[in-house]
Order: sequence, then C-alpha cells, then structure tokens
Amino acid sequence: ADRPLVVGWIGTPKTSCYLHPLKSVFASLQSRFNVRFVAVGASRESLGDLPVELWPWTEATEVESISRFDIGIMPLDDSPWERGKCGYKLIQYMACGLPVVASPVGVNEQIVDHGSSGFLAGTSAEWGEALETLCTAANLRQKLGRAGRDKVEQAYCLQVTGPRLGRMLKEVV
Repeated sequence: ADRPLVVGWIGTPKTSCYLHPLKSVFASLQSRFNVRFVAVGASRESLGDLPVELWPWTEATEVESISRFDIGIMPLDDSPWERGKCGYKLIQYMACGLPVVASPVGVNEQIVDHGSSGFLAGTSAEWGEALETLCTAANLRQKLGRAGRDKVEQAYCLQVTGPRLGRMLKEVV
C-alpha cells in the first residue's frame, strides 16, 4: 500500500507504438491513483511524451522486471499483422502471477479468460475501466493473477507443451 502500483509492458522500441493510444488513460490514472507505468525494452524516442518510465531489457533481467509489475498489459491494434501475434508477453505476465489487460485481438482472446485471469479491453474507456478496477482492488489482482498462473501451468508450460509437441511429431512421421 505504501508503494505505487506498477503497470508494466514489455516489448521493443518498434512495438511500443501500441502504448500511444493509451496516453490519456495513463495520465488520467496517474492523476487519481498512486500508479506508475513502465515500458521494458522501449526507447525514449519511441515513447515520446508518454507518461511512462523506461526500463532496459536484457534476457537475464526479463523475469525480474516482469516480477516487479503489479499488472501486465498488451495493447494492440486490430489488423491482420497483430491478429497473427502469439501473445507470448501475456503468457510471461501470467506465469509471474500477474493479472493482465489485453486488446481482444487474435490469440489474446484465447489466452485471457475475461474476468477470470484478466480483462480484454477494446476501447480507451474499457482500458481505463479495467486498469482502474485493478488499481483499486488488491484482492482481485491476486485472484486474477493466481488464475492466470494456473492457466499457464495447465496449458503453456514445458511439461504440458513438450509431450504435446512430441505426440504431434510422431503423428507426422
């Protein structure tokens, strides 16, 4: 309760463009709550005047950075390129026990169980509502984070996907 909540995103300077439509949402929430917005792996040039802190990305510190978040976000445009993205950052956030907010684009709709492991938000108003809800409800953040972690363990971890891949390869041969 004494420290600001950290809403985090991880990506590259090129993909940080997905954060720009949320500028007013970030500013509004920062004016009303003790919250920080963080972008791991972006560049100051790519973020422009977004009210977002920049943290460096390295493979060695990636999990540590995500573990410092309270909420993970994955905003996207809804276009053919984004519909083909894999949703890996959502799985990373959920593996770290974080609640998530993501655009309802492509595989995100399969990864995020809306209201159970996080929220899907398609408009600025929905993003604001989802983030405000999570900023004000610690118990909900914990509940959604646990549900997300459980989903990763059941559907995405190596112990589940390895044997599945092995079976598929045997079928092909």
